[in-house]
Amino acid sequence: MKHKMKKLICMSAMLSVLAASPGIAAAATYTVQPGDSLWKISVKHGTTVEQLMQRNGLKTYDLLVGQTLQVPDPQQYVTVPVESNDTMWKIALRYAVPLDKLIAANPQIPNPDIIWKGLEIRIPKKPAAYANGVFPLKAGTYSEYANSYAEARSWSPSGEEIRKHEGVDIMANEGAPVYSATSGTIVKAGWNEYGGWRVTIRVDDNTEMYYAHLSGYASGIKEGAKVSAGQPIGYVGSTGYGPEGTSGKFLPHLHFGMYKRTPSYHSVDPYLCLKWWEL
Repeated sequence: MKHKMKKLICMSAMLSVLAASPGIAAAATYTVQPGDSLWKISVKHGTTVEQLMQRNGLKTYDLLVGQTLQVPDPQQYVTVPVESNDTMWKIALRYAVPLDKLIAANPQIPNPDIIWKGLEIRIPKKPAAYANGVFPLKAGTYSEYANSYAEARSWSPSGEEIRKHEGVDIMANEGAPVYSATSGTIVKAGWNEYGGWRVTIRVDDNTEMYYAHLSGYASGIKEGAKVSAGQPIGYVGSTGYGPEGTSGKFLPHLHFGMYKRTPSYHSVDPYLCLKWWEL
């Protein structure tokens, strides 16, 4: 009992630190609608269930229609009003966003040729690098996802310990093809106790992309091989969290991570890139 209580206290402390980290945006308010859940709200606002609970002091997952929550501004876009005589083309030029991505970021507008002054539209945020990347899964093979980067995780090869999640998890169909988001060179392939069957692709001198929990590899995927953006590299699975061959300890999903090699090897949040590539 003491061990369990100590673990809960440590988990709570870690979540408090993560929720207060600089990467989390300032809060806005959101009114709970019929059919809402913490998961749906977290996806809409680019945050996590844990962060919503921490920010609002929630002890359960239960919500009431009309309840007001503090939520971060969506990480992947900014909302702006349409100006007089605007068209989507003019707005795309003004904000240096490809027209197709601007339209894709606003599915709530049934006809992008019909907009009016004061209408609020979303301007997707362009990542500082790798904007020409490819989303690693095809539409229809994965579910909506929230930003799970920096969430607390507890499994380790030597026993449970609190650590920071170093990527974004995208729930997907078992066996769905996984595609390389960028061109590069495979620097690691094979088993990892955390990530199971994984692939690490070096994009440039300072950046690597990481794909984990695969059920298998595509043809020709091995260390030293060159890959192109959009090339199949493997298949969604649930491998990892144990010795070679371990699977089924969680639901099938793709763990996607991004790492920088200098000044020391460290993870960075890939969520903005994923949301841009997805458009």
